Amino acid sequence: MEIEDPYATLGLTPEASDAQIKAAWRRLSARWHPDRNATPQALERIQRINRAVEQIRSAREEARDTADDAPPPAAAPTPKDEPVELTITLSLEEAASGCIRNVHGEVTRVCATCCGTGKAPEPVTCHHCHGQGQARQMFWFPWLATPLPCDACEGRGSTLVSCSSCGGSGESAPLAYRARVRIPPGVRDGHQLHARVKLQDGKDHQSLNVRVALRPHAFLSLQEDGTIRVDVPVDGFAWVAGRWTEVPTLDGMRRMRLQRGALTYRIREAGFPVRPSGARADCLVSVTPLFPAEWSERQAALLDALIHSNTQDESTEAGARVRAWNRMVAAWAQPDGDTPEN
Repeated sequence: MEIEDPYATLGLTPEASDAQIKAAWRRLSARWHPDRNATPQALERIQRINRAVEQIRSAREEARDTADDAPPPAAAPTPKDEPVELTITLSLEEAASGCIRNVHGEVTRVCATCCGTGKAPEPVTCHHCHGQGQARQMFWFPWLATPLPCDACEGRGSTLVSCSSCGGSGESAPLAYRARVRIPPGVRDGHQLHARVKLQDGKDHQSLNVRVALRPHAFLSLQEDGTIRVDVPVDGFAWVAGRWTEVPTLDGMRRMRLQRGALTYRIREAGFPVRPSGARADCLVSVTPLFPAEWSERQAALLDALIHSNTQDESTEAGARVRAWNRMVAAWAQPDGDTPEN
């Protein structure tokens, strides 16, 4: 007896899953089984239900067999290992002069056995149905015994177990690496360096992409052209007197002579490399002379003494000019005929 539409007999559509088919069969069998339903049409109805399930099972097994006979797809290539991304933070001084940094870490690779799937390459025979793909539901009457898809393997007769090499993770055991990365002089923030290191097993290598990050400096600022700028407060009297002061640079403290009237100074080749491993730019120093907001008695006395020593002594150039000026002003201010006293 061929059922024209076995899915409709079970109240399903052809898209129904094996689990849905099994649930429909159980529901309808419980309703129409002769042991539970005494109506005359119960026997014919249960036979149609069982036949519908058998037709669907046979059709699906045939489709699976056809798929199994087809040539297997080409094996996927082993995924290429991606470079490890690292960030190294440098001070401005380290970036200017170059340095060597030690890096270390661990990498995992795609499992070579399962190609990252986490499943064993070959299926194993289902231990529930012993490879048959069917489980038989027994009734009081032998002719009502109906084969159904196995729950454990969903009718395939075999199951996929976890890969024994990676335990189902799809990844190899972590491999450690250590490397010394050479930083050339003049690297900028965001600069990318590339290195290749040997892994712990000694058989394989790993690519590293190292990104450079520059730590902000407390008082030195880097310009696009490599110029280093620094603002330095200095004593106003030392600035007037042209004394020496110390200035922080990438190479440490440098002595610089102040010049009265000059607020910007240039220290040659004390800046940042214009390009990696190239010549260095200059360092521009901006000074801010600091004078007292209010004079103390001692400072006022010292200033008076300084003024007196400068303009009241005719032996100095300033003193001679001031005395000459004073005589000219006095002569101009006297009435006609009066002679100013010397």
